[in-house]
Amino acid sequence: MFGEGNTLPAVIGASLVLWGVHFLVLRGIREAAFVNLVTTIAKIVPLILFIVITALAFRLDVFTADFWGRGNLELGSVMQQVRNMMLVTVWVFIGIEGANVFSARAERRSDVGRATVIGFYSVLALLVLVNVPSMGIMSQAELAGLKNPSMAGVLEQVVGRRGAVLISVGLVVSLAGALLS
Repeated sequence: MFGEGNTLPAVIGASLVLWGVHFLVLRGIREAAFVNLVTTIAKIVPLILFIVITALAFRLDVFTADFWGRGNLELGSVMQQVRNMMLVTVWVFIGIEGANVFSARAERRSDVGRATVIGFYSVLALLVLVNVPSMGIMSQAELAGLKNPSMAGVLEQVVGRRGAVLISVGLVVSLAGALLS
């Protein structure tokens, strides 16, 4: 129904979500903080379920097929694949420098540094825990052909349509939480 996000139902749905977040913020900081807590939990649960389910369904033969990039000229060597992934991955960590903006308001500046490092390593761990098992579920070509959100496609491969719905709902909740923040 929402297509690629450019259909009338998609525009109406996005507008409703934006206005809902707007009215929630107008209600006050206490309600917004509670909703922020709920959205954080709602986005972590699908990630944890994804990691556990894909770890249980992991197939070593799929993971090691063409691991070194010899059979697929499009992807290149492992070092080229790592370099290309790192260029994209940098954008996952774009918010790290944003912590410095608010560091002047912190009671102790060392807390900001500690929180930034903990946040960085937590996101890095989640990135690895989501990506590596995915490569043991589907081949490189299948993963490359998935539509966004690709995690939904991977989980759908393992548990069926319900997996895709779980990840998609988690993504919507996560984006709504980001808007609220």
